[in-house]
Amino acid sequence: MSRRLPQHIVAILILGLALALRASAQQDAIPADPPQPSQQTPGTATPPAPAPEKILTNYVEAGGSYRQLSNGFGRWSGGYARGVVAQGKNIWNGEVNGQHEFGDAGVYLAAGDTYNFNSDWYASLTLGSSVGGFFWPRFRADAFVNRKWAERKQLITTFGFGYYAAKDVHRDRSFFLGTTYYFQRPWIIEDGVRFNISNPGLVFSPSGFVAVTEGRNKQHYVTVNAGFGQEAYQLIGPSAVLTRFASQTLTVTWRQWVGKNWGFNLVADYYHSPFYQRGGGSLGLFKEF
Repeated sequence: MSRRLPQHIVAILILGLALALRASAQQDAIPADPPQPSQQTPGTATPPAPAPEKILTNYVEAGGSYRQLSNGFGRWSGGYARGVVAQGKNIWNGEVNGQHEFGDAGVYLAAGDTYNFNSDWYASLTLGSSVGGFFWPRFRADAFVNRKWAERKQLITTFGFGYYAAKDVHRDRSFFLGTTYYFQRPWIIEDGVRFNISNPGLVFSPSGFVAVTEGRNKQHYVTVNAGFGQEAYQLIGPSAVLTRFASQTLTVTWRQWVGKNWGFNLVADYYHSPFYQRGGGSLGLFKEF
């Protein structure tokens, strides 16, 4: 198997970045109460003023990743392009991610919208699918409803539902509960638990995370995220599956503004399970509009 991504994957990545750039060029002005990003990825919620805003809207980002696995599982590598655009009460996001994992390669594509109902409530929906890559989902959907509380609206509670259809017979349905608290600058603390049910077999596999963020908009954000829980299954081949085991993750993300509207996003992560360990990360460049 070649270590280079197939040419059609590279072409899709370039096309995805071009579309994101075009969408950003057509954006409207950001409203005074900016829309909230999806909480599919921890650490990206935007609080209202005067809480410390974490504005991650109206930007495009592209980068690459590399991770090494132990016990003869090889390495993972790939590239990605993503964009986020605020428009009225909506925030639109799109992603193209090409990966090489476990001897196979494929591209994941996702798009979503987060809608601000009012100053207290907002919700998001993200849908995704893939081309190639047995490890990518055939279809994925994530929906979240969020509520702001307290005098500064610095406390956010989140309820979510997810559906994941693998490229074999496995299907996941999950429920998510989480909280985010914005201290007076510059600290943010998040936590969440996911209750996942996998079929076939009705296997229950709960998991959770705790994340701490330090930083200010237009300067930097550093987030440390620790995750832990059970995995019902993990595909490591078209017909090879690891089942019913505990795993732990540790991720450090450093988002640094180098200029007024651009910078880099550096991620280092570590994964541990009874079957293998995985370490590495990604580096991307972002540009705000």
